[in-house]
Amino acid sequence: MRPELTVQRLFDGGFEEVGCWELNSTRDLVHRLDLPKQAGVYAFAINGIVQYVGLASKSLSQRLSFYRRPGVSQRTNIRLNEVIRGHLDKGTVVQILTAHPSDHKWNGFTIKGAEGLEAGLIAEFDLPWNMRGAVRTMAKPANSEARKSGQAALSDLILEAVRNRPGMTELEIAKAIYGPAAVQQRVNSDCRLLVGRKLLERRGSGGRLDPYVYHARD
Repeated sequence: MRPELTVQRLFDGGFEEVGCWELNSTRDLVHRLDLPKQAGVYAFAINGIVQYVGLASKSLSQRLSFYRRPGVSQRTNIRLNEVIRGHLDKGTVVQILTAHPSDHKWNGFTIKGAEGLEAGLIAEFDLPWNMRGAVRTMAKPANSEARKSGQAALSDLILEAVRNRPGMTELEIAKAIYGPAAVQQRVNSDCRLLVGRKLLERRGSGGRLDPYVYHARD
């Protein structure tokens, strides 16, 4: 079993607390933060324990704004909006912490610091609000209705993975959901289905030097 991730551990690793989520007079989710328009990793915590870790690949300011007013297709943002508001209704403080790890080189290749930190935290710690990897415990569907349910669950995980890390290939999406030994065939048909439903956008030519990559249509 993976350990809990404490706020103190994040502080020790270079995170900063930037504020808390609040409810305004109309019970909408808000914050009073002047967040930078740059990439970073963010975390939500309750009672000193981190509940969720996410990636802002371009702008922390924009990424957190999606939780305040999620679009109808932004299922992860809708889910977390409801979860956070539920805790605030009970008087619980939900902290927001951020970090901006720098990129670095490895054998001539650029390693993105924010993407690597987010993936490492999710892999190492128990984060109750992060749903990535849940599909690995799903049983084989026994009938048509169960198959539809399993497909819907996988689609949700694909959407969440792509929103957290835009620009992933099918193989990278499969590994984000199923683990490092996964093959792209486990997700390619669902990725194409989501493109057809206009929830994902596919870019690239599909060639070896220009593989398909996916972006969420928010």
